[in-house]
Amino acid sequence: MRISSLLWLLSAVSFCATAQIVVYHETATVERGTSRQFTAYVPLASNAITWMVNGVVGGAAATGTVTQTGLYQAPASVPTANVVNVQARSNAYPNIVGTARVTIVQPKPNLWSVSPSSPASGAPVTLSLNGGSLLNTAVATVNNTAWPTEFVSSTRLRITGTFPAAGAYVVRITHPGNGANVSDPVTVNAGAAAPITVTVTPAAATVALSATRAFAANVPVTWTATAGTITAAGVYTAPATMPASPTVTVRATSTTDTTRFASATVTLQASTTTTPDPGPVSPAYTAAARFLDQAAFGPTPEMIAEVRQKGVNTWLDEQFAMAETAIPIPDSNATVSAQTLNRLATAPDQLRQRVAWALAQFLVISANKNPYPDEYVPHLQTLSRNAFGNYRTLLRDITLSPQMGKYLDLANSTKAGPNENYPRELLQLFSIGTVMLNPDGTPTATPSYTQADIVQFARALTGWTYPTAAGSQPAATNWENFSQPAMEARTNNHDTSAKTLLNGTVLAAGQTVQQDLDGVIDNVFNHPNVGPFVALRLIRNMVTSNPSPAYVQRVAAVFANNGAGVRGDLKAVVRAILTDAEARNDQAGPNSGRLKDPLYFYVSFVRTLGGTIRNNTQMAWVFTNMGQPVSAPQSVFGYYSPLYRLPANPALYGPEFQIYTPTESVLLGNEMHQVIHNPGGDPSIDLTPFTAAAGDVDALLDAVNQRMFYGRMTAELRAALRKAVLPSYDNEQRVRTALYLAALSGYYGVQY
Repeated sequence: MRISSLLWLLSAVSFCATAQIVVYHETATVERGTSRQFTAYVPLASNAITWMVNGVVGGAAATGTVTQTGLYQAPASVPTANVVNVQARSNAYPNIVGTARVTIVQPKPNLWSVSPSSPASGAPVTLSLNGGSLLNTAVATVNNTAWPTEFVSSTRLRITGTFPAAGAYVVRITHPGNGANVSDPVTVNAGAAAPITVTVTPAAATVALSATRAFAANVPVTWTATAGTITAAGVYTAPATMPASPTVTVRATSTTDTTRFASATVTLQASTTTTPDPGPVSPAYTAAARFLDQAAFGPTPEMIAEVRQKGVNTWLDEQFAMAETAIPIPDSNATVSAQTLNRLATAPDQLRQRVAWALAQFLVISANKNPYPDEYVPHLQTLSRNAFGNYRTLLRDITLSPQMGKYLDLANSTKAGPNENYPRELLQLFSIGTVMLNPDGTPTATPSYTQADIVQFARALTGWTYPTAAGSQPAATNWENFSQPAMEARTNNHDTSAKTLLNGTVLAAGQTVQQDLDGVIDNVFNHPNVGPFVALRLIRNMVTSNPSPAYVQRVAAVFANNGAGVRGDLKAVVRAILTDAEARNDQAGPNSGRLKDPLYFYVSFVRTLGGTIRNNTQMAWVFTNMGQPVSAPQSVFGYYSPLYRLPANPALYGPEFQIYTPTESVLLGNEMHQVIHNPGGDPSIDLTPFTAAAGDVDALLDAVNQRMFYGRMTAELRAALRKAVLPSYDNEQRVRTALYLAALSGYYGVQY
């Protein structure tokens, strides 16, 4: 027995010395945060094993864990030593261990497409990289050279750079750090350099001697002028004396290709603003200035003279016919706000600017959700393009807009789950409101739609997706792409059953995506609420917060029929609003006018004082502090509710008062102080007319009365200003004190 036992023991020892546990897979690559199943071959009599990571039973968070069935879970972050050992140890013979070497890597970026896929060479380009599993640390390379990379989402990056010549370029994405992983390549074919086209805005302007005017170009340029001076930012200053020719050419030459340029024509005129009118302001002057308060972003002396000479209707005719000021898509959202301020302050088509901005207050999108310029600016372009068009066209363009498709979630709304966000706001905020309206805009107690109606509209509007990116194949639901003005239809995602809309209108079963869309737009556009709804909002944004019901009804009647049987003609509606007897009544009543919101207050003040706002101004941020971030309304309701009432008198509407708290009033005062005490900065203002009169306090107050109050300064305000100005130690201090206190008075803060 002893000999046999010894022989058995020697045999077992020999077996154990040669036995080996094999772990499959013996080598493996695992992305961080993911799992991998391992198995073990155990050629032992007792095949029970224990799983370990780097010798630790079950592993650890830093190196990964493993279950006792061999399921390995990689750590959330790649460890410094990104190779670990996943081990299977024999329970019967602890010295026998099988090992798999596991390399832990970053997730592999998935790069589906690059758009544009055929950019022009020689000029800066922004590419959209569309893929999946992208990290916010992702780095993009073009031909192995890193390009500036902006993380948009887990499926989208943006990179900017320049393709130096035509040819094929290889784009990859890397998730950097230990265990870096690189995407498969995508080839981009750069074409020949596109010729640079330079445009100058405005193309023509009339400038008084010694006055300034801001010009803008669509590409980087150098500026020159045949008379006067012009800064690198495009701010032109006319000469102090009239040259031999009153016509000046302002030229913008491309900095990239000096053979490409564009010009604007400046007509010089003798200054009419260097000497204030010391006498009383005529009723005609007051009427023209008040009209421009409503039809523009505040009057300038030149525009007042123009309206007085031509009359309101001729001025309107010329504004309706004037070329639309271009709205370019800049490189950053900060520039969107800056260019908006510049355009509102300096664009010659002031009526279009005022109407488009009024429309933007209730046809809202916001950079809060659409943070990039191509996701936001085309909405402004749509409002500008349609400001004098038909409201039905405007509603249809907005509904199909990829920008609105993102903001209110209509893009990729499918029959499997119709999204109700856009249909609800189409009814509530863009067209009819929540209750039935009388023809004069007064509300009734009857709801204008129900939740069941919203469901029907949502079903009718299914089947729209983002435009297909250049070089890509159309998908059932495209990812975000804003390169085209309209979304694309997808029949397979559209609910083709019958729908019942407002007033019992039925959309028949089997209609196409486009047919149901047109049925929705027609149903909404022809609703009896739309005329008074649109009339009331435009009147409140342009003329007065509390129009009489008769005023609203007169304008709504024009919306219903422009005199030629056309419904929804915004040009006719705007004319009706601005020429109505209630708008043209220059005798203010107790309920007249509207509080100037911060943006209108700021821009109109600059215009009134002959100033400019640069198109790259750094001052746009001040409106965020004052409750009106230029490109980012707080919600789909805008900066303030159009139904907000005065806290001290709930019988009256005062929408702008919702963002005029004590804090905002102090901030506005601080900003006016900054502008007035830095007239040569940004914005720039011209204090010359006031300085010329400052030696005589009464003459100075006459100048302030004429320019800022159009002759309507009250005796009480004049007495208060006189008392404040008299102790000033010099003329400059007198001017600044008078303008500052006048600007902060309630008489200036309310447009009436």
